[in-house]
Amino acid sequence: MTSKSILAFAMSLCAIVLANAQDIFERAAKIDSFLTAQIDEHHIPALSVAIIENGDVKCIGSYGMANLEFKVPSTEQTSFQLASVTKLLSATAIAMLIEEGKLDLEERVSHYVKGLPSSWESMLIKDLVAHQSGIVDLLAQKEEFNSVDEALQAATTEPLDFEPGTKTVYAGGDYAVMMKIIENVSGVPFQEFMSTYLFDKLGMKNSGYNNMEQDFIYRTQDMMPNAATTYVWDSEKQRQRIFSMLFPKWTYPAGGLFSSIEDLSKWIVALDKNTLLSEKYQNLLWTPIKLRDESNSPFGIGWIVDHFGEATATGHSGGPALADIMRLPDKKITVIVLTNQISLRPFLTSSVLKLYLQTEEK
Repeated sequence: MTSKSILAFAMSLCAIVLANAQDIFERAAKIDSFLTAQIDEHHIPALSVAIIENGDVKCIGSYGMANLEFKVPSTEQTSFQLASVTKLLSATAIAMLIEEGKLDLEERVSHYVKGLPSSWESMLIKDLVAHQSGIVDLLAQKEEFNSVDEALQAATTEPLDFEPGTKTVYAGGDYAVMMKIIENVSGVPFQEFMSTYLFDKLGMKNSGYNNMEQDFIYRTQDMMPNAATTYVWDSEKQRQRIFSMLFPKWTYPAGGLFSSIEDLSKWIVALDKNTLLSEKYQNLLWTPIKLRDESNSPFGIGWIVDHFGEATATGHSGGPALADIMRLPDKKITVIVLTNQISLRPFLTSSVLKLYLQTEEK
């Protein structure tokens, strides 16, 4: 798809979805020009974008090719690998358990999982969701675990890296334990839990996990009809190469989810309209968790808490840039950008948000 056809395609979408006001249309044109330039500069085969404000999808569109080999265009139904952005959807479902009274952020982890080491006795649920548990980084060990129980067993046999709640370290063991807790509390396997609480409830038909597995030289995965192929740009040979990220099943609360821009927009609209969570429990997602010294963690429940100018900003990125979500909770404005180019380093949502707001925040 050429830059000219991308521009015409995206502009027609934005013109339909956005109000007819001239200034809104001009903002859409600037956003389209920016994204088109990023696609060219960073060799992005496909990109999807959405802007949601106060429950209304203000702009949604897709660019380029979901699969280059077979020349499959990207659409609003194309599923992209979210990597660590997966945590935001898992966190939403976790907050739903909290609102139902089935989970307590201040409760000890040992209340929900039996047989834990004595060194874990002070560890709270909030320590897991905000990466302040001290649990060893299981992904860094590069071991293969066939189940969440095996991962939990490995975590409990290693000493904690630090006393729970004393500092924040982004690591790969916290959400494996959280997966076990979710299954214990809900009474169903994690993927079924996510389908029941989010995907089925919101009609997210292009969201799920591919269940990729590796056995020596054999790799298998589920078919995902609308999934984009992920690529990495070879700068030396000036060509795309196929890139694959294998998320073991025990990591699925933290990464591995595929979803489309259409599905993610449905999720954000549901947050804006409080149909999934009441305002009180939704705000827990992006309220900084307290460390034991009463200082703020940079995380709420899975969501990074930061600033955009003087406004509170929250969200996450993953890939390093397969997915990027930024939300201004006070204004209920959310920007989502999905790509299938793993080489991309810049985070695009902040720039799109600046263009949408026509501000100069840094």
